[in-house]
Amino acid sequence: MEMEKKNLAIIVLAIALAASGVGNIILGVMSGAIQLQPGEKNTLVVGWGSNPAALDPIDTWDVPSHVMQHQSTESLVEYNLSTHPDYEIKKVLCTDYVWVSDTVISFELRHGVQFQDGTAMTAEDVKWNFDRLQYFINATGTLPANSTSWVGFPSSLFFFTDGTPIFDHFIADDDVDRYNFTIVLSKPFGALLDLLCFGATNILSPESTPRYTYLDLATGDIVGTGPYDYIHFKRDWEVRYEAFANYWGDKPYFDEVVCTIIEEDTARMVAGLAGQFDYVGGVTKTYIDTFKADSDFHVEDVGEDLCYFYLEIYCGPMSVTGTMLVPGNPQYQKNPAYLRRALALAINYTYIYEEIQAGYAVEGTTAVPRAMPGHNASVVQASDDSFTWEANIVKARQLLLDNAADILARGGIDISSFDVNTPGDWTGKDILNRPLEINRHFGSTTNQRLNQLMTNNFDEIGIQTTETIREWGVYLDTGENTPWEMDIGYVGWCPDYLNPFNMIDPLFNLASGSCFSRINDTSTGGLTELMNAAAVETDPTTQLNYYMKIQSLIYDINRPLNPASHCHISGWVYLVQQTHKADLKGVQYNVMTMQEYSHWYYE
Repeated sequence: MEMEKKNLAIIVLAIALAASGVGNIILGVMSGAIQLQPGEKNTLVVGWGSNPAALDPIDTWDVPSHVMQHQSTESLVEYNLSTHPDYEIKKVLCTDYVWVSDTVISFELRHGVQFQDGTAMTAEDVKWNFDRLQYFINATGTLPANSTSWVGFPSSLFFFTDGTPIFDHFIADDDVDRYNFTIVLSKPFGALLDLLCFGATNILSPESTPRYTYLDLATGDIVGTGPYDYIHFKRDWEVRYEAFANYWGDKPYFDEVVCTIIEEDTARMVAGLAGQFDYVGGVTKTYIDTFKADSDFHVEDVGEDLCYFYLEIYCGPMSVTGTMLVPGNPQYQKNPAYLRRALALAINYTYIYEEIQAGYAVEGTTAVPRAMPGHNASVVQASDDSFTWEANIVKARQLLLDNAADILARGGIDISSFDVNTPGDWTGKDILNRPLEINRHFGSTTNQRLNQLMTNNFDEIGIQTTETIREWGVYLDTGENTPWEMDIGYVGWCPDYLNPFNMIDPLFNLASGSCFSRINDTSTGGLTELMNAAAVETDPTTQLNYYMKIQSLIYDINRPLNPASHCHISGWVYLVQQTHKADLKGVQYNVMTMQEYSHWYYE
């Protein structure tokens, strides 16, 4: 792009931003009052779109915090981001491991590893970290509840479907062998190595880390073994690192890394186009083409995201005092399976992809991403492009008509005389004699437009809606504690590690705080039975087959109805791009939303 045209484009964006009320940010950038890129050191500047939420890995379940922690801490094993799209597991703080039995694995630790506080890492340090993890996930049920000690946010990852902790105990004795660490499992767990790739198991220095309280995001220091030493986090400003001189591996190219935080999307895009960042994080879809047209930048089309967005349908009782699903009676739910299937059929998915998502999204996945082993590509969803929305509306009406007696028994109106091909019989009616409560996240334009679509689409099958607007935190609390208050919730889910257990169990395990549907399918051969079998299966092929059956059970529109049918309605998957200056090298393109700055360099 010619410099004059580029500057003109930035100025136009700056004026638009100023009109939006946040022009002071970009005016500071343009005038030089805000110096985003230090010039004295060999510095990498990265544009971030969000503040991190936590400093302590054990209490972290958001992407910005994981990225922040990943630069200065490491785990025994990690995913090799350079092997996209397969993401092979590589040894990091261990040099080898061996399965002693199906419940015991022993690790040979890497020699000569130092923490950033100067202490040497030994087996007892690793055990200390895993014991600390067990404490904060409340594995023993004795964790005190107070202002500094609560159950870690991702704690459900470390339990089997039946509530049993995955880890039983750990073995390490520096007097015997400073480099041997052993994990003993409660029972076989086929996804263990994948779980160890999750940041909560990253190793911190016992000398610099509190044992019984969390690291404080505002004032704390995270001390690990990674290539960069964490310096500070300043909210709405930056995260800063310096290269760790005694790092055990290859030294990073950049002496310093500054992650500049600009949450307002337009301001961040303008700063990026002005050349203030080496890497532009969170490029909004409407700016992708602008960056692609600029020769100063490289935009990598990485592929489909591993995250997917879906509608969660409440499947439990009418209230907290209600009776849960009775085995053998698959329709004893507030929102029964036939209703959920009708809702899935009634949604105009083409409108979502082409209008709401402006063509930057594709059909959602069956919980397990298409790029992950275990995805069941044979499942036909209600969103399959071989269907038309008009035909699906007729199918949905027929399904409701086939269950007219149950609708009437549940307090609805008599629809037995309705004609599926006569819109006037359905539109404007309230066949359930109650509105479906649909949730909206405050400030989410996508959620607002999706709810408007559902309101219009569901009216075509005689179902009315009412909307409640909730802050994100309130929505999460409602879903975990009183989910019967919202029949339908819009939410997204990203993998913590690359095993289908992580995409299935937290969302469909009744004991999980993320199972807002409260699905409780205990029928023979049903959801719970399949999940329990998959969790303990150590043969990878057999385990993946279980997860493929689970996806069919929940999502397949051609499968006979069962208690778990359409407890989730899959929506869409975004297409991922990564954007940086054209001459920045070594960026590991991946769909795991992870960045490793120690690999990046300029020639």
